Amino acid sequence: MTTPAPKLGWFVHALLGASILGGLGFLGGFFGPMIFKPEANQGPLLGIFITGPLGAVFGGIGGALVGWWRNRR
Repeated sequence: MTTPAPKLGWFVHALLGASILGGLGFLGGFFGPMIFKPEANQGPLLGIFITGPLGAVFGGIGGALVGWWRNRR
């Protein structure tokens, strides 16, 4: 007899989405300007203040929606 896999709540999905997209946004915004425009001295600030937090917000919202959608069945 097998037991069904436990469902992850929407909050866990939101945390995973925020962590993944926030991390990718931070890495892209931090290292991207250093690679494509190395003479710009404020390039890494893009990842710290803009792309990282925006990725975390959108990832959290998207993860919460995915978690809600998967658990409504």
